[in-house]
Amino acid sequence: MQKIQGKAIVPGQARAPALVTEQPINFTASMCKVPNMLPSKRAEVRDAHHELFKQNIAGKVLVFPSCIGSTHTGLVLLDLVSFDRAPAAIIVQHADSLLVSGVVLADVWYHKSIAIIEVDDDKLFDKIHNQQMVTVKSCGTILIDD
Repeated sequence: MQKIQGKAIVPGQARAPALVTEQPINFTASMCKVPNMLPSKRAEVRDAHHELFKQNIAGKVLVFPSCIGSTHTGLVLLDLVSFDRAPAAIIVQHADSLLVSGVVLADVWYHKSIAIIEVDDDKLFDKIHNQQMVTVKSCGTILIDD
């Protein structure tokens, strides 16, 4: 088991399989397509240019470098959290206010939240791979099963 110490931007706990991409994610382009209006497809990445195209992020520990794109990012995450279709947790190299805002608002308005852990480490993607079970703790500790 590997251990990484990150910074808990939004504290929380989760244990779920990892869904990893080294590409930044544009949540607006990925989650605001017509198919995403179907409850079963709400959390599917619909950005055809992204390597996670057609992957469902719900219930996964989503690992990616950063967000790109629109100020709508927070609202997309707010929607996913409020409908229980969000990732179990987010591990990101560079958390920004757009990414964090939707999760914080979901906590305030709906009393639902997910952990956001920032790991500013270039070797993050050498340590976590798709489908590995990952445990995220409120203090920012990340445990990765072998």
